[in-house]
Amino acid sequence: MLKGAARIFVLCLLVCTLLAVPSYAQKKDVTLTVVWHAGICAETLLNIAKDYTKQTGVKVVGALVPYGPQWHDKIASEFAAHGSGFDLAAWDSQSVAEFAGGGHCVLLNPLMEKSKKLKKTDFTDVALARYGEFPDGSGKYYALPINQDCIGLMYRKDLFENPKEKEAFKKKYNKELKVPDTYQDLKDIAEFFTRPDQKLWGWAMYGGREYDYCTSSSNCFVWCFGGELWNPKTNEFKGYIDSPASIDGIKFYVDMFKYCPPGAETWGYDEVNTAFQQGQVAMAQQWFYFFGSMLDPKISKVSKSVGFAMLPGAWGRDGLYRREYSMGGQGIGISKYSKNLDEAWKFIEWYEQHNQQMRYAMNCQTGRASVMKESKWLKLNPYNALFAKALMLTNDYWHLPEYAVLLDIMQEEVNNAIVKKKTAEQAMADCANRQEQAMTQAGYKITRTPKVDVPDTVVTPVGQKSIYSEKK
Repeated sequence: MLKGAARIFVLCLLVCTLLAVPSYAQKKDVTLTVVWHAGICAETLLNIAKDYTKQTGVKVVGALVPYGPQWHDKIASEFAAHGSGFDLAAWDSQSVAEFAGGGHCVLLNPLMEKSKKLKKTDFTDVALARYGEFPDGSGKYYALPINQDCIGLMYRKDLFENPKEKEAFKKKYNKELKVPDTYQDLKDIAEFFTRPDQKLWGWAMYGGREYDYCTSSSNCFVWCFGGELWNPKTNEFKGYIDSPASIDGIKFYVDMFKYCPPGAETWGYDEVNTAFQQGQVAMAQQWFYFFGSMLDPKISKVSKSVGFAMLPGAWGRDGLYRREYSMGGQGIGISKYSKNLDEAWKFIEWYEQHNQQMRYAMNCQTGRASVMKESKWLKLNPYNALFAKALMLTNDYWHLPEYAVLLDIMQEEVNNAIVKKKTAEQAMADCANRQEQAMTQAGYKITRTPKVDVPDTVVTPVGQKSIYSEKK
């Protein structure tokens, strides 16, 4: 009898033991896959995630692809197939509408409302809107900021601060050689340092037809000269991207290739990096994401003489000054088709905490507001303080599910202007026509504005009477 009771007791104890540990055992079998483009930020995330694995048993692995169309297409194709090949994805800010609009992403609002670890207030309203909101102004978030970014300016301090260069520049242009606040000044500096016989050029930027290369660059000029891509309230493209102000920006952008190394008309981010790191250019337009690599003596010949600044603005045809440039970066969201929905959210909750984000910010630009307010972060490198200001002066593409179609049209037409296949006027007129056709085919209603006000005071940015470095 006692033996039987003992056996029953042992069996009950064994059952209780098994029931007590399955949550950990199950977690040990969970692997979360994150899709992102290869690079320092994805690598940093995966390294930090190793601590999450130690704490929970949940593994986090990356499905990393090259930056550009391959990255976007990997996410888009898996979503189209309703596949569970990844659990989490970091996508470009302008892709939120495409992926959320297609019904492929998990709405994060209910999760944040229930969470005791992560709230909307951990991020700025602007960051939440730009990296995760769809539709615009709806307050519905499908991604959280994971890597904020915008385009900035890199320059050679050894050239800008050289007494002989400063003297020669002042003699030729009757003004001081300094970091430019206007594209008009930047053009003079680029012209001054363009010396092909010395293998030196004044400027570098993207001109490639692929992905968003040429338009992420040209948009900076369009906005600064008072132009706009479209009117999001009326869905008009005509009268905006083909306006006189927008064409001023496109023309100025195209003209700047005279001061770039040969072949820049096909360049993307890597080629701009290489040209600057090899000391071939005096200035370059580049994403803040890449700034850290300019300081690495292993790959940068000019690592000890690199200066960073915000991109300049421009005086528009209306006599007003505007300073606005392309935002970039990514939000991270959860695939609706993941087999690990709860675990995917738990990882985001953990990863977006202050401590993890401070570690992440050692290499990349965080999206967490508390980190960006810390003096430690602001003083971490020569460009973080600039980045905080630059974020206040950014604009973006269309936040629409049709983004990819609209982008391809604009990429083609801007590139047509770059290679002189069309004039800037014809390229932008064709761009506006084709984009409105795409919108109409997608079912959008286009409402005509009786009088389009460009240089723009209806959409953004509204011009100022003086040069400014950040929005008031």
